[in-house]
Amino acid sequence: SSKKLSAMADVLWLERNVLEALLFRLVEANLILVAEETRFVPQALAEVEDVVARLRGAESQRRNVADSLASEIGMASGELTLDYLAANLAEPARFVFEGHREGFLRLAGEIERITVENRRLASRAMQNITQNIDTLLGGQPAPTTYNARGRPSSSTSSPVRLDEVM
Repeated sequence: SSKKLSAMADVLWLERNVLEALLFRLVEANLILVAEETRFVPQALAEVEDVVARLRGAESQRRNVADSLASEIGMASGELTLDYLAANLAEPARFVFEGHREGFLRLAGEIERITVENRRLASRAMQNITQNIDTLLGGQPAPTTYNARGRPSSSTSSPVRLDEVM
């Protein structure tokens, strides 16, 4: 029905707006990392996490509307895709869903690029911090983690919290 198509378009706009907010927060985090303003990194990560939580809610909303629309047109739950809508609907709905598809692809590419850059910058920042600590300790490598007994242990793993968020 046109009401369900309209609801689908509305929820896609909502999701795109949340993705734009995520991109903004990732760019903001990037600028903080580039400026080496490490004191603001925790706040930037918290803001990214908040937007990611909003994104999960928007995705859930989209799944519910898509499943309802899918059942109406005889498709199984989870089977309806944006590509299908963009390719199989009549105008003007086709135009709307093609626009959403292109918008999501653009945002996904931009988010992927800034995420890769942020990870690279964060890794470099961690290396710099470790080198500074090494220098302060008189050349001894600083422990990066602790084992189950609470003893210092070197580790080559990357920052987990940062990877999850970015």
